[in-house]
Amino acid sequence: MKKVEQRAWWPELVRLKDEFSLRELSERFGASPAAISNALKRNGINRTPAPAGPRQSRKIAPAPKKGPGRPSVLEQFQDQMGKVVDREIAELAGVTVSAVTNYRKRHNIEATNERGRPRKRPDAGAGVHDRRRFVGARGYRVMIGGEPFVVIARDIAEAANKAREFGRGEVTQIELLGKALG
Repeated sequence: MKKVEQRAWWPELVRLKDEFSLRELSERFGASPAAISNALKRNGINRTPAPAGPRQSRKIAPAPKKGPGRPSVLEQFQDQMGKVVDREIAELAGVTVSAVTNYRKRHNIEATNERGRPRKRPDAGAGVHDRRRFVGARGYRVMIGGEPFVVIARDIAEAANKAREFGRGEVTQIELLGKALG
């Protein structure tokens, strides 16, 4: 592998050594900051370090682009951003809401003031319980045909009705277990 000082771009690096930080030189020429620093020292070249602070305050020529890059899927929805909620654009584009929000912020587009449609709530019948159903509820042990079952209800009458609706036989015993967790 060639030493840094034997590369074709070495004269340009020496010319720019005091204008850029080692990190910036590294990004521009594709060599590590340590390799650049060692090459300068090997050749007896002193460098004035770049000033501390934000890089925007210094005039820095941009490094050459590596390629055209690929266009964002969200570009086609840019005219809707700020007018339509991010969640709807995300669904249309097939990306996450975070991706839309980040794209909008990167392009300085303000969010819409609309709240959009409400989020879809999970179906209570799909095993996900609505917490409000269990406020003040209790667990009851119900005996139906000699087999014990647990029923969640607000009171003993509701527990008896639920057990009866279950339809596996006659309810012979109901016993309060305690408060139901919600």
